[in-house]
Amino acid sequence: MKAKIITNDMSLLLGFRLGGIEGVIVEKENEISENFQKLAKEKDLALIIFSKFCYEKIKKEVEDYRVDNATPLVVVLD
Repeated sequence: MKAKIITNDMSLLLGFRLGGIEGVIVEKENEISENFQKLAKEKDLALIIFSKFCYEKIKKEVEDYRVDNATPLVVVLD
C-alpha cells in the first residue's frame, strides 16, 4: 500500500517521511488542488492524507471526488 501526504506543516511532513510516506508542503489553494489531482491519478496509490488546513482549502473538490471514486482513500488529520 502506497500513501502520500499533502500538508502545510513541515513537522508533520517530516514525521511521515520518517515512516516512509512521501508528501508535499503547499499553502496556496491552487497548489493544493494541483497536487491532489496529480496524486488521485496515480495507479498504485492507496491513501492520500491531508492536513486539516489543506483539506479545508479544497474541501468541495475532495468531497466531489470521494462521491465518484473509492480509491485512493482520502484521510484528513486534525
